[in-house]
Amino acid sequence: MKNENFYNIKKNKYICIIVIIVLIDLYSKHWITKNFYLYEQKKIFSILNIFYVHNYGVAFSLLSNQNGWQKWLLSSISIITILSIIYIIVTSSQKNNIIPYYFIIGGAIGNLFDRILHQYVIDFIDFHIHNYHFATFNIADLSIFFGILIIIKNTLIRKI
Repeated sequence: MKNENFYNIKKNKYICIIVIIVLIDLYSKHWITKNFYLYEQKKIFSILNIFYVHNYGVAFSLLSNQNGWQKWLLSSISIITILSIIYIIVTSSQKNNIIPYYFIIGGAIGNLFDRILHQYVIDFIDFHIHNYHFATFNIADLSIFFGILIIIKNTLIRKI
């Protein structure tokens, strides 16, 4: 009984990761839309700009010039991904390595809210080196990337 209660407390703590990521993501996107015009750019550092854009597609704006069907496809993929990751978390025997999955869920939920509410995802982080610009992204994308990076690292460490 003690261990079960401890696991429930720990599980709730991990769910807070999702809530915090979603809140930071939604707040940052709200702040951008209230303080910047679409396509407005502001230099932060020599390698970082804020550049407010709408992304109707996926990474690197793939599928963005379609007639709207991609919203439903991408939203469905997000929901399936979230449900699949929840299944992985619930059935995983390695409870120590599930934290990165919460980062992915938080990011997926943040971008899913955008797709449902706006028909697009709000992106604004523009990382660049000289004239080479990486795809513009947001906090949700960063969270997903961070989660995937940790999973890859954990997988490589286990194989060594």
